[in-house]
Amino acid sequence: MSAFSRLWYRAPLWRLCLYLIVPFVALTFVFPPAYLTRRLPRMAQIATAIHHRLGMQDTPADADQAGGGNPGDGVVTMMPMTDRLTKAIPFAGRILPLPAGVWHPIINVIEGPHGEVLENVLVRVQGHIVTGLIVASGTTQPVSAAANPAMDMECHDDRNYMSHIGASHPPVTECWLTRLVDPASISHMNVIASRLKEEGIVLPPVLLRANWINTTPAADDSLNAETVTIYLNPVNANETKILRSPDFWTKEALAQQPAANDFVKRMNTWMAGWAPVLHDGFNSDMLASSEEQRARLSLDPAAPRPGEANPLD
Repeated sequence: MSAFSRLWYRAPLWRLCLYLIVPFVALTFVFPPAYLTRRLPRMAQIATAIHHRLGMQDTPADADQAGGGNPGDGVVTMMPMTDRLTKAIPFAGRILPLPAGVWHPIINVIEGPHGEVLENVLVRVQGHIVTGLIVASGTTQPVSAAANPAMDMECHDDRNYMSHIGASHPPVTECWLTRLVDPASISHMNVIASRLKEEGIVLPPVLLRANWINTTPAADDSLNAETVTIYLNPVNANETKILRSPDFWTKEALAQQPAANDFVKRMNTWMAGWAPVLHDGFNSDMLASSEEQRARLSLDPAAPRPGEANPLD
């Protein structure tokens, strides 16, 4: 009898530990800890595939209620924030152009009865301060045209700083708008804030929102849709850093706050140039503009200044 055989029969606790290795390894792939997914991004992808196969969610059912989302409608996947994304990324079978700077993924959400809607949340950081958030939502297959009126409603809201309607004859809609937003109202904000806090990253007290909404008709009274919402930090520059209350940024208060008014004007001008780039990405036609044009148009007024450290680098 070999030494291994003798140990096998004489050490039941050791034998039990060997048995437990298999289920614990399996559980590690189903519920990988955050430090492993940061070091091994492939592990997060494997966990996501397992969750999709088993019909599981990655977050508790109440994790997102205060953020305005409904996590019961989809699968929420935490992403490794060490990924560095620039220029453009594939998104919902199309292309999502990114504003200037380095963006990091926070979460992915798959929603709808058959996973028809994909949502990506990305963050941009300067120092330890958020300079931008992107929440992009797009259909991966046509959805009912009944969803169009709700998407179109904000284009006509009189609280917008500015809005531009390029097409509005249902089910076709294309518009963009800018406005002040309460950070607590951002979709999935509970999850976003928790992830940022883990990394020592601070959300600003004020965020301005630039929205681009686009829907195109498909067969059988359905449509393809994409909404790109870009949240910019307006209080990270010397001229606006004292304007840390949302009251300074309301549409009515801008006339009394020249620095805030200037930032909003620059955001409006930027979004007017960036919306056509988003339109090209929706059509997967990035040849409609040159790389030099896209680089110039991508410079939003909250873009990080050169030489500033990024804690996620």
